[in-house]
Amino acid sequence: TSLIDAEERRKVATVDSPGAFMHSDMDELVHVRMSGPMATLLVRVDPAKYRKYLVKDKKGNDVVYVELAKALYGTCQAALLFWENLSSFLIEELGFTLNKYDKCVANKMIDGKQCTILWHVDDLKISHVDDNVNTNIIELINGEFGQEAPLTITRGKVHDYLGMTLDYTEKGKVKIKMLDYVKKMLDDLPEGMLDDESPTPAANHLFTVDDNKPKVDEKRAQFFHTYVAKTLFLCKRARPDLQTAVAFLCTRVKSCDEDDYKKLIRMLQFLHATRDDFLTLSVTSLHNVRWWVDASYAVHPDMKSHTGGAMSLGAGVIYGTSKRQKLNTKSSTEAEVVGTDDVMPQMLWTLYFLEAQGYKIDDNLLYQDNKSSILLETNGRGSSGKRTRHMNVRYFCIADRVKSKEIRIEYCPTGIMLADYFTKPLQGLLFRQLRDMIMG
Repeated sequence: TSLIDAEERRKVATVDSPGAFMHSDMDELVHVRMSGPMATLLVRVDPAKYRKYLVKDKKGNDVVYVELAKALYGTCQAALLFWENLSSFLIEELGFTLNKYDKCVANKMIDGKQCTILWHVDDLKISHVDDNVNTNIIELINGEFGQEAPLTITRGKVHDYLGMTLDYTEKGKVKIKMLDYVKKMLDDLPEGMLDDESPTPAANHLFTVDDNKPKVDEKRAQFFHTYVAKTLFLCKRARPDLQTAVAFLCTRVKSCDEDDYKKLIRMLQFLHATRDDFLTLSVTSLHNVRWWVDASYAVHPDMKSHTGGAMSLGAGVIYGTSKRQKLNTKSSTEAEVVGTDDVMPQMLWTLYFLEAQGYKIDDNLLYQDNKSSILLETNGRGSSGKRTRHMNVRYFCIADRVKSKEIRIEYCPTGIMLADYFTKPLQGLLFRQLRDMIMG
């Protein structure tokens, strides 16, 4: 949606509703136990109301038991209750329609142009080509949800949203930045860890595991887990170029050894060398979606293969995935078919989501570099031999989608196979070329 905002030159506003949950009545009985300083503070807020309910627990601490009347941030019900309030207000009061493939995206045609509102819990992004339309929408939302606390509103071309900076300053492009997040990550590292810089996030032996290597101590294991999680958050948003390394490191957080620790350090050294980089997205066509899917055969210690996938509407990768396959395959062809099956749900969801947003998709194109897998996925049983009959369910599903024209498959030479970046730790010129394409 941010890329659509940039392509259609929409004006964007982001809105935070601090008092959102105070508008949501609890729909079931929930009790909260407040003890110690929290109980004392509650009594100080309204002594006449709460003091008579103050009791002592077995350890002598002050305790107050309360029944929730309103949604409390952090409870399971809170986000859902606010979603019900906000979505019903947008639909019934403002005439918006929810996208049935993502119920946190709502649209309405206003003055002949689409207005889109999306939200994550209580953080909203509103866009329309006319800034006055955004203003009117915000005033209506403020009247409904700004009573407990005023809305926090950001206008203009740069927005901090969900941990990302969305930068629309360059015409037709959106830049996804997390520079402050990266700086904080690097500043908190132990002294001396960044004395060297790495040209790539991972060496060729990324997927190699030596069971004889000693495990790290508890302190370094905690550090490893924390920084892998932080980088996972980063790579799914502004730095998809880190995904291959992160995908492997995520599998090692429960059993980190000295080799794994060195692999994390190498990735952090690469991150330090590229700390000012960010993702830039632009559109060639909103009606043509391009996908790349590839697989590296039997690269993991358990002989499982690794899937890589990428999606773009022009320049820069909007969606990237790098993950170990869940089953063993008998050939590189089978690994490619399993990889396509892994990415197929996202391919179809993206098609349906964009069409529900009002954009007719003329071509949902999948690029692959294995001609045998393309034949299986296109022809189904007609291209099946003795070695591939056991794969029927997977490739017939893909062939059905091809026949229904929901996707189209084309051959792509290995040298420009974008998804290859997400299947293995590339080095040198090919690494730099594909990374430039991924980062836009």
